[in-house]
Amino acid sequence: MEVIGKSKAHVVLDSCLHDSTIYFADHEKILKCNPYCSNVKYIIDRDIFQWIFQVADPRDNPITAVFFVRQLEDTFSLDDSYGQQFATRIKNPSHLHGTGKRIRWENVLEYPEFEKTSPHTFIGKASSEICLLHQKDNRTSVYFDTDITLDFELSFPLNLMPEGILKFMTEAVMSQIMQQATESMLCQVKSDICCTSSELAVAGGKK
Repeated sequence: MEVIGKSKAHVVLDSCLHDSTIYFADHEKILKCNPYCSNVKYIIDRDIFQWIFQVADPRDNPITAVFFVRQLEDTFSLDDSYGQQFATRIKNPSHLHGTGKRIRWENVLEYPEFEKTSPHTFIGKASSEICLLHQKDNRTSVYFDTDITLDFELSFPLNLMPEGILKFMTEAVMSQIMQQATESMLCQVKSDICCTSSELAVAGGKK
């Protein structure tokens, strides 16, 4: 049974667009802020990342979810075609400077062989879009949007339930877990960036 979880979040960081982009471009650092991520590995010869997440199935049994993604980065403006489409998500864009960076984590179809350590290990699909926009007060607005797909093998007695009902329940729970994880991750990022900014300010004041 294929289920899809979704999460969206927005946070404002006390750092400029340049510094915020450098932080978010550090793939391993960002993922390790996620409370469910147990391992992140960069596979250099394929230029992809492998994520390992520890989650729970609909009966609260622990399962391992493995994802393979590639990171891409580009620049956009609220005046270009992508930016105009993205601007529909922003309630009041007047505080934004109009320029931004986009970091994408795209699902990879061709990945190295992965040994499943248990029958409760699944290879899923993940895609994320992180949009960072420069604010006029020199802070950064970050919009985080993630979709995750997992294909569960249903065991007894779950396989006796109507799949439509079970799918709806599982996607709701999965999205709730993802939303909590995303918000927790961004809270940690915000805290890290505040600490980094403070350290830079102290270092900059030294003689």
